Amino acid sequence: MTTFDGAEVTTAAIIAALASEGAIHPMDTVITRMQSPMYSSVYKHLNGTFNRTLFSGLYQGFGPTFVAGTLSSAAFFTAYEASKIAFENAQAAGYMLSIPRPLIHAASSAVAELLACAIQNPAEVLKQNAQVFQRPLHDKGGPSPTMEMIRQFRKYPSGLWAGYTALVASQLPNICLTFCLYEMFKEDLLKRWKTQKDDIGQQLEATVLSAGVAGGCASWFFVPIHVVKTRMRLAVGDQVGCTRSSLKGTSGLSPRVGAFTIARDVLRKEGVAGLFRGSVLTCVAAVVGSGLYIGCYEGSKIYLFNYQGT
Repeated sequence: MTTFDGAEVTTAAIIAALASEGAIHPMDTVITRMQSPMYSSVYKHLNGTFNRTLFSGLYQGFGPTFVAGTLSSAAFFTAYEASKIAFENAQAAGYMLSIPRPLIHAASSAVAELLACAIQNPAEVLKQNAQVFQRPLHDKGGPSPTMEMIRQFRKYPSGLWAGYTALVASQLPNICLTFCLYEMFKEDLLKRWKTQKDDIGQQLEATVLSAGVAGGCASWFFVPIHVVKTRMRLAVGDQVGCTRSSLKGTSGLSPRVGAFTIARDVLRKEGVAGLFRGSVLTCVAAVVGSGLYIGCYEGSKIYLFNYQGT
């Protein structure tokens, strides 16, 4: 039966999170700003060109992401590997033989993502509000955007869970589809290349390529949910009074409105294009992020396994 080394998996997951979050955060900041209701009024000029504020402070909100990203990554891969191994051992013992492997991978990633989302959501709320934070002109020496978010949300801690249902609604099918495609693509590539078990370099190449393609394909389908989720969180920033300073209330929506109301409002004001705003950059970020994230995870796990075995 296949065994499970929790310490090895946790360490590899933390390394993967640090590498991918550091590389992807600037793109994520731009995506958040593009999907915010302030995009046309703050981040674009009247002639349609981008305002330089769209590309300034690209690491705003990185602190919460850094902390929660490592924790949620460790939780995700620990649960994913444990679930996958449990299913595989059950099949080896003669149970669930009729269940195809892609379905096992999807179920394992679903269990893992539910746990990871519970850790990730508060940090995402802090991060996205920090990413669009506009400091008043007369306030030059205030705290960093991240610290300002933490200070303000202490008065409204329940707001840290805004958009949780939208997060699960987008992440759960996204992650299930990503890991299902990833495992399928990887197995197919390894068979096509006739990769040997000791050919670590080719295994990692197949991992990065498969993860990148799978992440990019899956992410496009869930851009509308990502837009709604972003606006739900920024609406909470309006209520807390810390997101946009003098621009507070730009969204024109109550911070307690639901996902369907926000989606309807976007469609009414911006059309279908509004629900897919930032889709190209989202897919690019998913290709780079998924390839780097899963590639670093698998590479670190292989290294740790070989290191411990020497």
